[in-house]
Amino acid sequence: MYTTMAPMLLQAKQEGKGVPAFNIHALEVVPMMARTAAEKNCPVILQVSVSTAKYIGFHLLSTVVRESAAALNIPVALHLDHASKLEDISAAIEGGFSSVMYDGSQLPLDENISRTQEAVKLARGADVSIEAELGIVGRGKIVESYPYTDPEDAVRFVAETGVDALAVGIGTHHGQYKAKTNINLDVLKAIHEKVSTPLVLHGGTGVREEDVRICVRLGMHKLNFGTELNVSWVRAAKEVFGAAEPDESLRELMIRCNNAMADTIRKKIDLVRF
Repeated sequence: MYTTMAPMLLQAKQEGKGVPAFNIHALEVVPMMARTAAEKNCPVILQVSVSTAKYIGFHLLSTVVRESAAALNIPVALHLDHASKLEDISAAIEGGFSSVMYDGSQLPLDENISRTQEAVKLARGADVSIEAELGIVGRGKIVESYPYTDPEDAVRFVAETGVDALAVGIGTHHGQYKAKTNINLDVLKAIHEKVSTPLVLHGGTGVREEDVRICVRLGMHKLNFGTELNVSWVRAAKEVFGAAEPDESLRELMIRCNNAMADTIRKKIDLVRF
């Protein structure tokens, strides 16, 4: 069932569970992602970066997700991740996405609020759910100083924008898989005590499993996993394609790589649906 993100997160909040959001790195993995979530009877958010959406094509991607979801008995949403331009938000909406994220986290608070408000208008006009970000999720190497989300700013932000989900900075990093991050759970707890809007964990690959479960308990009901999925696929590809003969079926080779990613997806679902 193809749907928006918002009702999935509200249901997860009521149940005290998380909804996994898995990054699409290529069109080939989409049906496998949806089927694997259905095997686990788990609602799922399939999300994609702006660059990947443009590489695949917004409408082609939404069509494949929608068709994959049609035969399944779980909610499936297609989400545009970290869009910093309103024209990309519009392109996703026009292309059939059911959810978008406006990322104004690099902007001053007032400007982030005002631009997020514009993105919310676009989303509401199309019955599309919307996520925003306040505070910064790092990229690449771990840094010692980190701009955590201010809980009072979070209160103002959700009140003035009305977003369906809020990504907050608690010390996580995108692209990290060789080490785990020491996240600031005190900051998350303070935000959770003041904000009822479902919160979002970005950079989930770099978070310890025990901390992921704590994050769910502290209001993070959308949990993003991308790098670890990509790593599992590429590692399998190095082995599978490295040993393949030139005339072997490309389809069969890719299925074996997809199976490796599916194993990672199952583990992440178990992690957030405890």
